[in-house]
Amino acid sequence: MTKPFEPLLIFGRDKQIEALKAGEYEDVGLSHDDRRLTRFRNLAPIATVFWAQNGGPIRTIIDGRKTRPTGLFPSIKAGFRSMPWDSLLEQQVMQLADISSRVGYLLAQPHRIEIHVRKNRGKPLTYFPDLLLRVHPSVVSELSAGKAFCDIAVVPHASPLSDYELETIIIEVKADVDSRDDDDKYQDKLKFAKEVYSRRGFHFFELRASKHLKPGTLRLARLMDWRKNVTLDIHDERACLDVFGGFSKTQRWRLEHALGGGNLGRVKLNGLHYRGFVSIDLRMGQVDEADVWLRSDGGRA
Repeated sequence: MTKPFEPLLIFGRDKQIEALKAGEYEDVGLSHDDRRLTRFRNLAPIATVFWAQNGGPIRTIIDGRKTRPTGLFPSIKAGFRSMPWDSLLEQQVMQLADISSRVGYLLAQPHRIEIHVRKNRGKPLTYFPDLLLRVHPSVVSELSAGKAFCDIAVVPHASPLSDYELETIIIEVKADVDSRDDDDKYQDKLKFAKEVYSRRGFHFFELRASKHLKPGTLRLARLMDWRKNVTLDIHDERACLDVFGGFSKTQRWRLEHALGGGNLGRVKLNGLHYRGFVSIDLRMGQVDEADVWLRSDGGRA
């Protein structure tokens, strides 16, 4: 079973304070109760990162004032929590992240950054990123090289993901034409946020819809997402292991047949994929001949 994401444990305060003493300009707070800004040097701006105390989203964005689609996305990668979204693009990225064998954790609205700057009437610039993912380093490399996120999500990964090797990426999802593209204040805020992430060792990416969210892959993710919470038990895992027969790879149709055949077998196999027991090659869609890898001992390391 996927572990819940715990930012307060992963991103501890001790190392961050040491980094500040070494000369970095931003102070990073870890809860609503820790709001003091400490200047170790007379440098500006100062940025503070606030995480939710329960390790979940920093804000609930679902309210009666919204005039655009909003909702909750139940995510296995988020420890079976429901993640808030306030645009269909955000929901689509979360669906892709949930099917990816190279994504270990998912957290929507992960934190709030307050950036204290001069000449802003004493008010901080506030930034809420859309999504935080903990991913295999190859995802960072491929996004940096310009590969589409939808193409990254469908690539299989045979090895289990170790917490120690995962990289943190921050994602901002945008339409091809965004009203904020010409907003100088927003662009300055984004520039400061990127600097904070860089100093924390996080990787920041803006995903534009037409490049990263292709209709065919989105349809596949949506179809798989509808039934990902299928009930599975030890008998399904044993039936799956019997098909592999001591090898690490087999074909999709063999596993579906062993799991009950037809739609039931397909849904159960997809459920095992979501839970990290196996990794399905989804690059050609849900085809019978697709390769499926057994992840070492099933699931995470």
